[in-house]
Formats: sequence, structure tokens, C-alpha cells
Amino acid sequence: MSAFKYYKLSEYAQDMDSANLSAGQHPGSDPVITGISYDSRNISPGSLFVCKGRHFKREYLLKAIERGAAAYTGEDDLRVDLPLLQVRNVREAMPILAQRFYNHPEREVEIIGITGTKGKSTTACYLREILNLWQSAAGNKEIAFISTIETYDGVERFASHLTTPEAVELYLRLHNARSSGIKYMVMEVSSQGLKYNRLDGIDFSAVVFLNISEDHISDIEHSDFSDYFNSKLRIFRHTSRAVLDLDQPEIFDIRQAALENDNSGSYYSRQDRTADIFASNIMKSELGYNFDVAMPDGVFPFEIETPGQFNIDNALAAISLARLLGCPLKYMQQGLKQARTAGRMELFATKDSKILALVDYAHNKLSFEKLFETASLDFPGYRQVIIFGCPGSKGISRRHDLGTAAGRLADYIYLTEEDPRYEDVVTISKEVGRYIEAAGGSYEIIADRKEAIRTAFERAGEKTLLLIVGKGAETTQMRGDNYEEVQSDVSITEELVAEYDRLNP
Repeated sequence: MSAFKYYKLSEYAQDMDSANLSAGQHPGSDPVITGISYDSRNISPGSLFVCKGRHFKREYLLKAIERGAAAYTGEDDLRVDLPLLQVRNVREAMPILAQRFYNHPEREVEIIGITGTKGKSTTACYLREILNLWQSAAGNKEIAFISTIETYDGVERFASHLTTPEAVELYLRLHNARSSGIKYMVMEVSSQGLKYNRLDGIDFSAVVFLNISEDHISDIEHSDFSDYFNSKLRIFRHTSRAVLDLDQPEIFDIRQAALENDNSGSYYSRQDRTADIFASNIMKSELGYNFDVAMPDGVFPFEIETPGQFNIDNALAAISLARLLGCPLKYMQQGLKQARTAGRMELFATKDSKILALVDYAHNKLSFEKLFETASLDFPGYRQVIIFGCPGSKGISRRHDLGTAAGRLADYIYLTEEDPRYEDVVTISKEVGRYIEAAGGSYEIIADRKEAIRTAFERAGEKTLLLIVGKGAETTQMRGDNYEEVQSDVSITEELVAEYDRLNP
């Protein structure tokens, strides 16, 4: 384990010179840097403050100075009495700065990356369960984990807001994992993380590219699908071992990108028997699915206790990654059987089974299509009522995509709040509603999310399936720039089911 060492500002400047990122000379003062952050609230005396982001304000730097910042770095000279490390591209600079500050923790932790439009969190949770069983049996520490749901690095455990954190935070998590003696880190990898250099300097032990469909298209994310897809494909620059799904419509382009980056490929499938990992004999069970998996060394039984046949794909991805890491079969089988993913395809039922509620994180075109497919296959004869919203300021294309899908496939729709930021919930919902009506659907708007779920529950007739989607187990709503605490969809649903059962013994 590497000892922690502090460096002078001039040594960071040398790194910027070597990377051809220097954009000016810093003043003669050469402080020792004892911290690094882009958030002025996290600055302590001796820190290097990073000025970044389209909404950056000079007042953030002034607050950092008040808190004791020793220097600042960014693309602009903000004319303050503080040493400046000026760079051409602050996003490219951040990973390099973080690598020096934390003394390259990425070299001492095996990192596994998971990307795709849908299924990242579930696949990550499946793999976490498998690897934790394996590591526990060997007397090793719990693995580190970065996902949309939760972050754990051996020192801290907390609910996540970003799928892939900024580079400065990512290297902190790796530093904590290394310091804690953790061998593996499993992390979700977002298109934004790849596009904006958050993963620079990271070499993954293995990655999986799950799937691709339109999402995250807006003025502040990706300009179009091509930009989104190409950003995702950048993951192959960070590894030499890629796991791919042969059943994906875009497999030719995905495989080509992997090969162009000298990746060795491992393939899984539910349709192509030539795959390295192939699922067959799929049978619905009470809680999920039983299936056989053909591998190079035999055919073995597996079980997942999660609704949705698409989760078999996620299980195959986790199996493929675990095999590449050398994990024994028994931990794969046991891990998949007992794995649970909070707020992902969580099924709740009243005792009389008149009302079923499926809480899921579905929030884009592909996940909506898979959700309704599962609803029809797994719960035939149930009326399908969906409760969802669309976010403010980002993912603008979802308003069309989700509205159209819900209007075409749901029996009734409640539109509600989902991270509105600075937009009005009703205004967002009315826009979604136009696409619902164009697709032949019926809806109403109830801005308060808890009230929308309660209303849907109270109005549900016999044999109704409530699809409560978009937030899962999250306990915040993003209003303005703030994450405000709210009751999660999972918790609300548990309360409503318990209340119904008390009133209908």
C-alpha cells in the first residue's frame, strides 16, 4: 500500500506541461497542496480548488478562498490574489491532478466497468453479490461499489446521485478502497463520465457493454444519438477485455469498436448458441426464472429471483465478468439466486393479489419497452396502470419516447414529479401528455408523487398492476440545484400494501 504524500503546486504544473495542458504560468508562490476539490464547501486550508462547469460562478472561488484554498486551477484567470494553475481543458486536467494527489490508486485496485442504456445497476448488484461471496470465503474485504444506487469504498457508504462521479471524487473512492485493502471495485460507467473525461487514467480489468438505445439527449448532455453512442463506445479505450451481448441489434458496431481498441471479446446470448455463455431452458418461477447456462466447461443450472426475462441478460453479463476474474461457479450460482437490487423490478402484492405493484427505475425508451413486455408476459390478465414523470432540463427526448410508449401500452397513466430541477412539474407533464394522447392513451396529472401513487392505488380495481417507475428506491427529488429528501417509491408502496391488507383481512 502506497504511503500518502503531499506535493507542491509546481509539481502539478509539471504534470500539466507533460500532458500539454498548461495555459499559463502560475505565480511565484508554490504552496504544498493538502486537498483537492471542485466544491467550495469541501475546501479546507491548503486545498487546490478546481473551477469547472458551465454554471461555475466566481463567487464559488471566493468562498473557497475564505475556507483556506491555497491555489486554484481552471481555464480562466479570475484575477484573485491566489496562485493559479491555468489549464487548456479543466476536464482533461482533473484526472491527472487527482492521480498525483492520491498517488495512483487505480494501479492497486481491480476495477470492473459496466455500461449500457439499461441494466447497469442490476448487473452491478448481481456481480457485487457474486464477488462478495467469493471474497468473503477467501477472508477478503467486501468489494468497493459505485452505482446509481449506492457508493461504498471501504470508508464511506452513501446513496449516489451521479452514475459516474467526477474524476476528483472517483480517485478519492479508489484511494479509500486501496487504503482499506479492497481488491475489487465494480462501477457503473455513464456516457457522461466517458464523454467528459471522468474515467481518464482508468484501466478496467474487464468491462461489459450491455445495450444501447436513445437516452440523455438534450442541450446539456448529448446532442444526438450518435454522440451518445460514440461516448459509450469510448469505454473500450479503457480495457483489453470486453463482454458483449450477441443479441443486441447494434452488436456489429459495438464489436467493431471493441476490436479497434484491441479488446479480446467474451460473448453471451439467449439466442445464439455459439456464444461463450448461452442461456437455455428458461422457466418462469414464483419470483423470477430458472435457466441453464452453457459455458466452455459444461452446462450448469442458475436461478434469479427477479421479474423480467431481460434480467437473464444482466445475469449472463455478471456471469461472464465473474468468469474473466476467475471466480468459481458456486459463487456465481449462489450470488445470482440471493441478489436483490433496491428499487429495480421490486414486486409488491396485496394478500388477495388483486393489486400488484412493480417498482422500477425505468426511465428511458428501452427500459419502458422491457417493462411493458415483462408486465404482459409475467402478469397476464392484469390491467396496467403506470405512474411516472420526466426530468427537468435534461433527457428531453424522454418526454416524447416515454409518453409515446406509455400512451400506446398502458391502460391508464398518472404523470407526476421526477427531478424537475428548475422546470415546472405540470408544464413538463403537459408536454408528455401531448405524446400520450397522440398515441391513444389517457392520463391525468398529479404533481405530488406520493399523492399520485396513493391515488392510483386507491382507484385500482381488481387485477390491477401498478407500474411505479423512474425513481425506484431513491429518497430525493432534485428541485432547483438541491436534492430534497422525500419518501421513496418503495417505502410508499410498502405502506399502501400494508394499509390495504389491514383493511381487507
